[in-house]
Amino acid sequence: MRWTYQRYRLWVINSSEELDLYVWDNWKALMPPINLLLTMTAEKVNIRSFQQYIRENRWLGFGPMIWNEECNLKWTTTYQHPKHKLKKLRFHKTEIWAPHWNQVNKDNIPPEVYIRLYHYPDHEKIKEGFLIAIPVSLYKIHQVFIDTALTQLLEAIPHSSIHTTTRFWTPLWKSANNIADMNPVELEKIVNSKPKPPSPKETKEDRPKATAKLKPPKLSH
Repeated sequence: MRWTYQRYRLWVINSSEELDLYVWDNWKALMPPINLLLTMTAEKVNIRSFQQYIRENRWLGFGPMIWNEECNLKWTTTYQHPKHKLKKLRFHKTEIWAPHWNQVNKDNIPPEVYIRLYHYPDHEKIKEGFLIAIPVSLYKIHQVFIDTALTQLLEAIPHSSIHTTTRFWTPLWKSANNIADMNPVELEKIVNSKPKPPSPKETKEDRPKATAKLKPPKLSH
């Protein structure tokens, strides 16, 4: 799959605190900036959520979910209903794909937008936040929309910071995962990395983007 060696811009919006962003009352405040991010794709947007009850070795089912309020309400409330109060829910992650992940994995269509809400309660620094991946070529076209959406998302998440880097969907080194499978150790490397000075031999266009904190764009009023 040649597209897996297409360059993607990655952002990690991270908090070292547990914020319960997967609860509807918190999640609904994040939907407007995510909607803005999704305006740049004409592909159908789909949702996958990975949740389980502690001591039960199975994922909880939601059925097919597209990007709308009804489906977002479904994955943020279904198993948190009072009727399930005797069971303890463990939220792992929710993924937002455009196009559908089956088209990416089976039909070899490159993702235009990949967003993951992650939750690692046992990790000291990477507890909760977002991993967002967009092809560099699309970012160049829609930079104003994307930067504005990221700034709004950052402002809506308490005690969070934002970091960015550029890489291929599938890494060239075998010890790393593709973007959709990146683990908290890999995310922490992005959060901890410092910008590298450019090599004199590199042109601005060819130079890979160093990890850095984003400068929030000025929003028009």
